[in-house]
Amino acid sequence: MSDLTEQRRTSFDAAACAYDNARPGYPEQMVDAILAYAQLPAQPRALEIGSGTGQATAQFAWRGIAVDAIEPGAAMAALTREKFDGSGLEVTVQVADFEEAEIESGAYDLVLASTSWHWLTPGARWQRVHEALRPGGTIAAFWTLPHWRRTPLRPALDAVYERSGADLTTLGPMADVEVQHDLLARQWLLDAPRRGAFSDLRSAIYQWSEIYDGAGYAELLSTYGDHLALEPGVRESLLDGVRGVVEEHGGQIELHYSTHLLLARASATVGECAATGSRATPA
Repeated sequence: MSDLTEQRRTSFDAAACAYDNARPGYPEQMVDAILAYAQLPAQPRALEIGSGTGQATAQFAWRGIAVDAIEPGAAMAALTREKFDGSGLEVTVQVADFEEAEIESGAYDLVLASTSWHWLTPGARWQRVHEALRPGGTIAAFWTLPHWRRTPLRPALDAVYERSGADLTTLGPMADVEVQHDLLARQWLLDAPRRGAFSDLRSAIYQWSEIYDGAGYAELLSTYGDHLALEPGVRESLLDGVRGVVEEHGGQIELHYSTHLLLARASATVGECAATGSRATPA
């Protein structure tokens, strides 16, 4: 992992409160699809990788699932603990990187990677997930990705980015590139260390949107790694300009999202050959 990538991976903890306020949860339709695929037992246990401030954690815990969360950010983990303290829900939070976390072998019916899979070590992530799951258990990886450019305010917002000096031409709102779901699904298992460790690949995509006022949209932007990495003066100027654009254009902006879901089932036994890829089909 490059130094810049590591900086962005760990920067979210500094914005834990803004992250908790601004980041949306996941479509309930997606949660339904995961549970329908997983066919969980009467008292299910889930391991969540990279729980952030507990958005996905809550959605699964309220469905009666005991969730053991792993979160590398101490501030984010503290917010999650506070959120569930006294709730009666079975949620624990361990502050650790997934690769070094203490995980009970073969204890979980479900592993959740909520917008975190891309931060994990290739190869090792699959091995650890397989060790954590019971035979037949489910790995569900999902990402919510904003479509920054799908707004009529984009030209005015682009002008703010250019004036601020924010060099984000290859990332985030300035980048005219969107994730291709089919390609994401096809590539998902390519770094799995052993053939046959996982089977029954499924995929789905969910389209939805949220309405933000100027302050809310600027706060949301402030939780993304590319914006967190900006010089403070540049970031402040940028976010002030963004708030102004939204306020000048009716006070609201609609942000479109895609949530990408990938599912696979842990096999009881695995072969010795390296994985060469698998085909994912819609859930």
